Amino acid sequence: MNRLKYIIVFFGLAILMNACMKPEEPATAQILAGKWEVISVIADRQVNFPDNVFLANSVLHLDRNETFLFINVDGRAKAGTWSATDSQLTLTDPNDGNITFNIVYMDYNKLHVYYTISNQLTGDIELRYLFESIR
Repeated sequence: MNRLKYIIVFFGLAILMNACMKPEEPATAQILAGKWEVISVIADRQVNFPDNVFLANSVLHLDRNETFLFINVDGRAKAGTWSATDSQLTLTDPNDGNITFNIVYMDYNKLHVYYTISNQLTGDIELRYLFESIR
C-alpha cells in the first residue's frame, strides 16, 4: 500500500512539474503569417501624407508557405516570397528585387517596421509603417 502511495505521489509531482513548464516562444514566421493592413505611414517624421503616396490602407498577405501578396490602395499587387528573422522582414519580388524592413515591434496584432529609400532629388527618406492584423 505504501508503494502505491509513492507511485501516486511521484506521478502527481511529474504532472505538476510538467504543468509549470514555460511555453516556447513562437517563431517570428508564426507571428507574422496572416493579413496585415497598413494603418499609418510616417515618412521622414511627417505624418498624414495622402493615402496613396506611401501605400497607407494597403494590405500585405504573408502566407505560411513563405509567399506574399501586397495589394496597394489602387488595386495593383506585388507577389513573391518572404523571410523573417527577429529583427528583419524581407520581401522578395522577382521583378523588383528585395525590400528589407527593420522590425521595431511585432506581436499578433501590431507590426511596426521601417526602411530607407534613396533618390537624387530628396536624398534618404525613412519610411515607417504601422500594420494592424486583420486575421
